[in-house]
Amino acid sequence: MRSFVPAVLIVFSSAPAVLRADVTIRYKSEIVSPIAQIPGKTTSSVIYMKGNKGVTVSDGQTMIADFARQQVTILDTARKKFATIPASEYGAKMSAQMTSLMPQQSQPMVAEMLKSMKTTCDTKQAGLSETIQGVQAEAREIDCDMSISMPDSVKSAAMPPMGMKFVMRIWTASPAERMRVPGLWQLSSFELWQKYFINPAGSLGAMMPEGMKPMLEAMQKDQSATLRMTMEATMQMPIPGMAADGKGTPLIKMNMEIVGLSTELLDDSLFAVPADFSAEPFETVMSGITGDAIQSVKAETAKAEAAMPKAVIPENVKAFVPSLTPVSQSRPAAPLDANGKKVQGMVELLVTVGPKGKVEQAEALSGPEALRKVAVDAVTHWTYRPVIRDGAPVTAYTDAIVNFTDYSKGVPAGGSPPPPDIMAAAERIRQLKLALPRTPEQEFADLEQAAGGDKTTRYDHLGDLAVKAVELGHDDKAKAYADELLASAQQDAGGWNYGNAILKGHMVLGLLALHSGDVATARKELIESGKTTGSPTLNSFGPNMTLAAELLKKGDRDAVLDYFEMCRKFWKMGGNQLDSWSQTVRNGGVPDFGANLVY
Repeated sequence: MRSFVPAVLIVFSSAPAVLRADVTIRYKSEIVSPIAQIPGKTTSSVIYMKGNKGVTVSDGQTMIADFARQQVTILDTARKKFATIPASEYGAKMSAQMTSLMPQQSQPMVAEMLKSMKTTCDTKQAGLSETIQGVQAEAREIDCDMSISMPDSVKSAAMPPMGMKFVMRIWTASPAERMRVPGLWQLSSFELWQKYFINPAGSLGAMMPEGMKPMLEAMQKDQSATLRMTMEATMQMPIPGMAADGKGTPLIKMNMEIVGLSTELLDDSLFAVPADFSAEPFETVMSGITGDAIQSVKAETAKAEAAMPKAVIPENVKAFVPSLTPVSQSRPAAPLDANGKKVQGMVELLVTVGPKGKVEQAEALSGPEALRKVAVDAVTHWTYRPVIRDGAPVTAYTDAIVNFTDYSKGVPAGGSPPPPDIMAAAERIRQLKLALPRTPEQEFADLEQAAGGDKTTRYDHLGDLAVKAVELGHDDKAKAYADELLASAQQDAGGWNYGNAILKGHMVLGLLALHSGDVATARKELIESGKTTGSPTLNSFGPNMTLAAELLKKGDRDAVLDYFEMCRKFWKMGGNQLDSWSQTVRNGGVPDFGANLVY
């Protein structure tokens, strides 16, 4: 890779004057998700090039690339801040930054599924040519098949892997066209420089499991003067009949295409940092940019939800609590089809739970017609712990799934709800959540009620109860739940929830110590939480850093640095992130822990 540096720089510096003309290249991107019924979203990006510098502007981020110095400068125009780093560090730093944005809370099976991911790709010339913006382009096609196995903890037998298929076409200018058309030569050289030094695909690959790397490598191969890129992704879900036609369920479609190519003169100021911008660490600048992007998405989502129709709620229904766990339930036998075989599939239902915990009504939202009545009849005999509001039991909605699938013989074809039915059910649940919102105190009350069941159910809820209690300022309850959680964990050594319990229990006790001004005890509890053995969730997304952040505010940097080192034992994916956080702490700062501050 290092040997490529002189070649790139020589080519840039020795090119004929006509090839060194100032260049402006504009792209338009469109993304649509058919299964999510999302209307197409269009964004734009632009590349400016002049001499030995290039500028890219996209997604609210401006980056200046200095090819000669092998540096990149990121500009946060909203806050007038910038950061300059060696291009060779860009991939790792972006990986660490993006990893910090991942939600910490995740089902353990997600991590197991990611570890099982395997991808194979086939690359070939598509045999297609087209004129794009006056440039003759040829297409390269990449077909990738991905398989993800369901974890042993959730599959009842040899459930087939879940499959995903990605079909990508990348249109590039031929070598002759790159030399003929002013601007394309520079674009080709810029792409090669990015590939070898900035390595944006590498930063993405560092976050992804090993199973994604073949696809990323195939996309990066032979990258030169890209004029268009399309991608279609489909999913073969492990649900009977979901993709019986072999085509799969459409997930997402994306198209990026060059829409403008100009060699008009560009002002030198476009490639310089404005005088009124201040230098900041890379992480600080990127946190501001990504934070703005997240808030923009949230605002757009809230606006879209506000415009959507609201559910009509019966007067007697006072709450909606997702996924309540029944106190008693029975799995009904699947009916037989005309050939004497059991009908396979899943049925999603909306359940009305009365004040005494009895099911008053059940409505099938999706699922094979042959199974709906059987599922409804079965659920009407289930019982729940009552939902409490203002100290009294009320009538409430919840959702439930009855699974009639026998995975012992694989996944049979036919009988499952098509994507429109699934999305209609999801929309119905979304409307109910909006019409019957829960306050944080109500969520806590619902969690306490759910934890009142058997010993196993209670243990599974104790961690969330402890952190929710300390978040709401219920210190007495938080301590009681944390103590109970740690005591219960000693009976679960080796269990999937053991590592979570150790970390959450000691974290909560540490936060409570800080509430009373006892920094020494808080420091001790932080170290105790770092002794966790990890878990599928912790190993993938890392630990909660709330206690560490609070101790840093008290100036206790040594304990936090020790804690980071302990986290390396289980959070191997987070090595780059821990390196970045550690450097920030050594420099006297407090890292932006992002999603790792979410309980």
